[in-house]
Amino acid sequence: MTGRIANALLSAALLLGVASSCVLLPVFVLPVIVGDKRADKLDWVKARGKLLIGNSDTSPPFSSRENGKVVGYDIDLAAQVARRLGISMEFVSVINSERIPALQQDRIDLAASGMTRADNRRHLIGFSLAYLVSPHTVIIRKDSGIKTVKQMAEKKLALVKGASVDAELKAAVPTMEIVHYDTYALCFDALRERKVAGFLADEVLLWAYAQKSGSPQDYMMIPDYELPRTAGFGIKKDEPRFTRFVDEVLLDLEKSGEAERIFNAWFAPAKRAFTIKPA
Repeated sequence: MTGRIANALLSAALLLGVASSCVLLPVFVLPVIVGDKRADKLDWVKARGKLLIGNSDTSPPFSSRENGKVVGYDIDLAAQVARRLGISMEFVSVINSERIPALQQDRIDLAASGMTRADNRRHLIGFSLAYLVSPHTVIIRKDSGIKTVKQMAEKKLALVKGASVDAELKAAVPTMEIVHYDTYALCFDALRERKVAGFLADEVLLWAYAQKSGSPQDYMMIPDYELPRTAGFGIKKDEPRFTRFVDEVLLDLEKSGEAERIFNAWFAPAKRAFTIKPA
């Protein structure tokens, strides 16, 4: 019996030895894995060799999919970040409500779709410097008879899908009817065809559509409504090195004149009334 116990103990010891040798590699690998997790976003992106861009398929001129290709103002700026990193871009289509979770879960590195740098988002994610400064306002037809925003009561306002009406506007005109369209172009078409009384978006975008219509003199902004807005890349919160890198790229683009060239490619003939500035 004693011999059997001894043999059993010996067998167990040998098995433990084998097991120990089997787990030896994971023991050495584990610190590397943990180490990678401790690396910040800039390290992850460089190691991956791809910049994951969270884009919209339906938000021109900021980000859209045309003929199977992702294009837009935000996309051109994101491409400059990838170029500076020396890596490629990979596009991840996200709707507006998915942008923040996608950043938090590292499914994307940059949200590039005209994202408002809103204060109520800053406890959830970070932002780059502003690369668009243009207030939200409402464009109307000059012959509509509308002189103040309160005259939009009981009237229809065009809004692109995924966007929301500013709380101040809701409070001022609670009976206004919101009509959603898939694209900004369809919103403007609805205004031109008198299907809606107004169209809410960035002022620079609204002027661009009015000027491209061939009859900009037929349109005006409601004079007593304007809400400041800036847009930039959405970035995962608490990633200072990555955020600083992106900001430095944007500032360099401004200094070289490339930022203005990219703006004009998407918004001309609307004038660029801002520059990208340090925080």
